[in-house]
Amino acid sequence: MSGKNDAVPTGNLPVVQPVGYGRPPVEHRFQKGISGNPKGRPRGSRNGIEESLNPADQPTSRMILEEAYRPVTIREGDKTLELPAIQAVMRAMGVSAMKGNRLAQQAMAEIVQNVEARESAERTAMLGGAIDYKLAWEREIERCREAGLPDPAPLPHPDDIILDMRKGTVRTAGPMTKEEKADWDKRIARRDEAQAEVTYFAAEYRKARSPGQKDSWLQEWHFEQRIFDLINDSMPDRYKIKLTDRSCKEGASREGHTLREFIEDGKRPKKGRRFKDYVEDS
Repeated sequence: MSGKNDAVPTGNLPVVQPVGYGRPPVEHRFQKGISGNPKGRPRGSRNGIEESLNPADQPTSRMILEEAYRPVTIREGDKTLELPAIQAVMRAMGVSAMKGNRLAQQAMAEIVQNVEARESAERTAMLGGAIDYKLAWEREIERCREAGLPDPAPLPHPDDIILDMRKGTVRTAGPMTKEEKADWDKRIARRDEAQAEVTYFAAEYRKARSPGQKDSWLQEWHFEQRIFDLINDSMPDRYKIKLTDRSCKEGASREGHTLREFIEDGKRPKKGRRFKDYVEDS
């Protein structure tokens, strides 16, 4: 018999675990509740020079990175450029390599090969994790449907995970957190409200007889239609819907064009904007 005990067993389903700089593979991370220094502080140690020299307590990595990304000025021909120090070093190495310096050629080739290998490994790990996550949740959603249970709502939803097997890339076209999901729900609710308003104003416009009334209803109709298009255009294809009772009269917004026109309109001086009711100066 179905009841509370039929809750979806989400505990064993995977989550996407990004791997990269500052995010080592899960098996190599510190475990919760287990100290990274299980032996603790050695007996007899005291505050002072001994502790200040402890490499584990020094921000060495941070200092190295600060120096690596410190802006420096270099000259190239008649131009001066400001680059991070590490980029300036790599540029100088590249110039030396192109001039025939074998040590520079070898060093640069090794650096490039190492970077490419690391990025390839990271992409492979991310792609594999995303595939596991997507397949596992698709199976779970299908299981719930067959059992007559409500669809689970994982974040991100498996339908929002877009895999490009040719390029080995993963992207998400949808909300990824509860906060994002709440924001998406508000936008979708406003879009639904705009659809209802468009239908109402379209009907009133058709019933009106005087030119003044028609013009008034048409302005309201176009306002809500533009709201609908602004929201709808900003969403991935899976979330897009068709507007019912769309106006094609002069001044009406167009499907697929409104968001781009809105962004461009915001770059104009306020007095020259078409969408004055939608854009505010920051």
